[in-house]
Amino acid sequence: MGLLQQIGSMIGGPQLQNLASGQGNFGDPQSQDHQHMQSMMGAAHPSVLQEIFSHVAQRMEPQHYADHVTPGVGGTNPLGNIGSGGLATIASALLGKLAGSAGGGGGGLGSLIGRIPGVQTTDPNQMDPNQVAALARYTQQNHPDLFGQAAAQVAQQKPDLMHSFLGKAGMAIGAAALASHFIKMDGRGQ
Repeated sequence: MGLLQQIGSMIGGPQLQNLASGQGNFGDPQSQDHQHMQSMMGAAHPSVLQEIFSHVAQRMEPQHYADHVTPGVGGTNPLGNIGSGGLATIASALLGKLAGSAGGGGGGLGSLIGRIPGVQTTDPNQMDPNQVAALARYTQQNHPDLFGQAAAQVAQQKPDLMHSFLGKAGMAIGAAALASHFIKMDGRGQ
């Protein structure tokens, strides 16, 4: 049985087509579509996840994403609701990718953090929801490829954090791209 058939049997052929066309319920992290997204993330190769989530970062409207992750905007606090372990997972992924890109460019991560408004530490275990939100906003807007790499890492480590990290719009864009990827891989498009 091929990969698309496995995905199709988990999700259902028509449902995969619906997700590929951008139709799905991603407002509720307990929805069946959200569960299907987790199944697709689990079946995708890490490099595919990086590509998909880089695409997501580029397609998400920066202000909508900022509104999603910023505590208190719209009366929500998605990052505050995941606890310190979840915050540290997201912050570690983002910081790790930013540090890797800083390489030998002088100043290192500490220098970069000094230029990100709202971030006071490079210790992911010391970051509160506001700092993680500032770090996520900065990375999404300025380094979408690194954001994609970090999101792929979070998806592999703790897929249940993705709704809080990406929000409804990001999950919908990601699900459409993943479903399309699996359909394209099949070559038949069912």
